[in-house]
Amino acid sequence: MRPTIILLSSPGDHQHVVARLQQAGTYSGREFFDRLDRGECSFGVDASGDVLDEFDQEEVNEIRQKIGEFQAITIEYSRVSCIRDLLGEVIQGLSGLLDTNHGELIEYGDVLTRFQKEPLWDWRLTVGE
Repeated sequence: MRPTIILLSSPGDHQHVVARLQQAGTYSGREFFDRLDRGECSFGVDASGDVLDEFDQEEVNEIRQKIGEFQAITIEYSRVSCIRDLLGEVIQGLSGLLDTNHGELIEYGDVLTRFQKEPLWDWRLTVGE
């Protein structure tokens, strides 16, 4: 399985993220993960929210404290450069949290700021620093 991230947004912003993902390249529905092809990058997209079944109640409470009620989108990616470019397009101007699947919940605005300051930032390598 490829690496994944989870986008956590309020229901309204969730709909914007889904719409932006569907317009970000060639998008096709699939049984498990939808597929998004964008140049040389391809992604798996699951907007069902099923991933929330894997969260424990403490995590859910922490997220609710930060952003209120929320929905989740799981995105499978092959390279950080691919997901960086995609995120720059789909979360711009929206609020929510990026779950890196490496122990961090980062606000969307902070993710975009970090990409600007450190274009090669890879959250998979910075855990515990």
